[in-house]
Amino acid sequence: MKWLSRLSGLVLGLMVLDTIREFIEKNRILIVNEDNTDIEFEEEVVKDINELKPDYTNSIDLRGTPTHVCVCGCAVWNLKVIFNEGQISQYFLDMECAQCGSLATAPTPIDNRNELD
Repeated sequence: MKWLSRLSGLVLGLMVLDTIREFIEKNRILIVNEDNTDIEFEEEVVKDINELKPDYTNSIDLRGTPTHVCVCGCAVWNLKVIFNEGQISQYFLDMECAQCGSLATAPTPIDNRNELD
């Protein structure tokens, strides 16, 4: 009886390991390039955040008039801010579009009031 329980435990363990192996093989992270060929993701390669920045060679300098949306249509901006007690207390007016890298002037509360008038 003891050998029977050990044998059934071994078979059950092998079935679980086979199921896990199949799951991992079916759910690999793949990146598809322009040629539609599969490239496996290398988990060991960790890039610096500055290397992930897109190519901004076609960016424009839009500084001067405060804006909420870039000419490329993006509404996400990279800004430098100062935190005080966990909240933004000050921010620089120079901002950079997160998509195309164009420079622009950040709007202020006074600019928002002028738009409503």
